[in-house]
Amino acid sequence: MLRNYLIGALALLGILILADGRRRQPQQAQVTAVPPPAVVSAALDRASRAPAVAAPAVPAVATPASTGSSTPYLDMMARLAVRQRIQREADRTYLDSLLAETDSVVTRWIDRRALRVKLVPDTAMTGWTPALLAEARTAMRAWQGNSSGLVLQEVTGADSADVTVRWVPALPDSTQVGTTNVTWGPDGEIHFAAIQLALVRKQDGRALGPADRIQVAVHEFGHALGLPHSGDQADVMFHTSPVNSPSDRDQATLRLLYAVIPGPLKVKP
Repeated sequence: MLRNYLIGALALLGILILADGRRRQPQQAQVTAVPPPAVVSAALDRASRAPAVAAPAVPAVATPASTGSSTPYLDMMARLAVRQRIQREADRTYLDSLLAETDSVVTRWIDRRALRVKLVPDTAMTGWTPALLAEARTAMRAWQGNSSGLVLQEVTGADSADVTVRWVPALPDSTQVGTTNVTWGPDGEIHFAAIQLALVRKQDGRALGPADRIQVAVHEFGHALGLPHSGDQADVMFHTSPVNSPSDRDQATLRLLYAVIPGPLKVKP
């Protein structure tokens, strides 16, 4: 009988120990998976470091500001890295003015080595002269060897052109002698650019001379490449620039534009 009692007591003790062990087993914490530092670092590198070559090396993207990853956290970090780089280089570039114009979207051409330019003559227009075509070609050459790696290449067919250039007697805005209308998508990719060059300044009725027309065309081709306006008169992208060739600051801004990922930089909550 004592033996049976001892066996029962030992069995009861084992049950209590097992129950106590289950109670003391720590509960597994529920944590949000965060990419390891190496993965985050790689994403930041892709977003903020310049490519090894000057030519555009970033592939076309299907989603805004894509970093090549479907992880929202990495996309957010990539956007932040682009903003930080633009701020770091603000003393020698003016890419921040692009964000002001596009509501914080980096816009540029993607997967292009050459921009096909169609010069559209209008022989019926008052003041037309074949010299206008030669002046536009001179303006295109001013951007040869630019730091984006893109080439401005004249083509004969307007349907195949990325950029069209047309001349008008005067522009509706009396203060303007040239405009560039850039069409771009939500992912920041530029699809088309249309340049208009005026022969007469509407504000005072003054006809532009060859030097002025070339200067305006150089400025507008800068917009077609993706550049915004600069606040420095020494840059060809100044609103009323007195120069007729890209400055070091113009080139640095173009280089930065084609070194960062395109797309919106706003971080959604």
